[in-house]
Amino acid sequence: MKSPRISRRLFLWTLLLLGLPAGRTEAQKSRRPLDNNLRCVDLSDLKKALPLTVVSSKRILEANEAWEKSTWSPGQNRSSLGYPSLVRNDHGRKADGKYYLYFAHHDPTSGIGCAVADRIGGPYTKIKALDPAREHSMVLVNPHYPGKKGDPSHFSSPCVAWCEEEKLWFLYFHYYNHYHGAWKGDPRSPGQGNQMTALAVSEDLASHRWRIVRDEALGKVSVHDILPVLPTTKVPWMESASSYHAIQRLPGGQWLAFLRGTPVKGLPTLGFATSQNGREWRWGKNNPILHPDDGGKGYRGIYRPGFVAYLGKLRSGKRKYLLVWTESPAAGDVPQPRYGYTTDFIKVVRDPRGHAKWPAGDGLISAWREGARLYLFAGKELHVMKLPVSR
Repeated sequence: MKSPRISRRLFLWTLLLLGLPAGRTEAQKSRRPLDNNLRCVDLSDLKKALPLTVVSSKRILEANEAWEKSTWSPGQNRSSLGYPSLVRNDHGRKADGKYYLYFAHHDPTSGIGCAVADRIGGPYTKIKALDPAREHSMVLVNPHYPGKKGDPSHFSSPCVAWCEEEKLWFLYFHYYNHYHGAWKGDPRSPGQGNQMTALAVSEDLASHRWRIVRDEALGKVSVHDILPVLPTTKVPWMESASSYHAIQRLPGGQWLAFLRGTPVKGLPTLGFATSQNGREWRWGKNNPILHPDDGGKGYRGIYRPGFVAYLGKLRSGKRKYLLVWTESPAAGDVPQPRYGYTTDFIKVVRDPRGHAKWPAGDGLISAWREGARLYLFAGKELHVMKLPVSR
């Protein structure tokens, strides 16, 4: 599939809206690409707008292990497997240079699985196949596994990034909180606490050993003493669930969470939070930022965060970013990617070309750049995009 020709005039018009330079600055010409493992993909050398199409797509995940199917209603022949998050093991202990793809599904009693590849394009082999002595390919196992009918327990929506200061890999994931009634009744606990985002850490990806960050003081309000690093909020937009977030480290060192908030009534919308250490977060004051009534004429269904890309610096010194998220029409939940531009994660200018033409699944989109190719892991699929950059 060939990408359609992208109008340079349209691209320059978008830059003008944001006050961006039309040409590459000296800093961009001599730039050092960002580390993909920080999850903010470096697109600062784009010569035109990011294409709306991809050049290839293929399925890379299949549900072939028992844990990958729902235990909520045993016997149903479906799997929501996906939710991919990709890193390369070139940091920490026993760095082997391989690509580690973390995944899950969103039915009970999912945990966080892992598959490994020698090349970015795969094939990705689940770790149980690499080590027949393993019972399964999960690196984080829900304590209720193997589960039972009617038990909603699950871990899902992994998002993995490297923390240089701690020399640790951070794995964010969300969990179902069985103690949400106690959470809601505790005046110290914000929101309703149904589904919240937690953190696990590892020094060594190849070991497949992760430690969930816990706090025994929360034992009566958060199941398994799990510490929610991104809990629900008292503000309605994220009062019911705080989950499916896309978390990255920006070029200046600040952590940014591209958030999906679920209210008690209504559909999920998007906002942001920032952190200096990836553990303690500050919510944006203007949340939610992206939603059906934000003035951008977006779809009126479910909104999901995708990924964040760095586009370089303005002449003023401000950094500029590309946001990618998905919107679904009100008539049916079919996520469609949308691009936008921002410098402050408050004002977002939507790309005037409309929605992208490549398919996205539930959960975040894990973007990885190598040369003039952008690899987009979404749902069970891997899409490859040809970037408009100089060789």
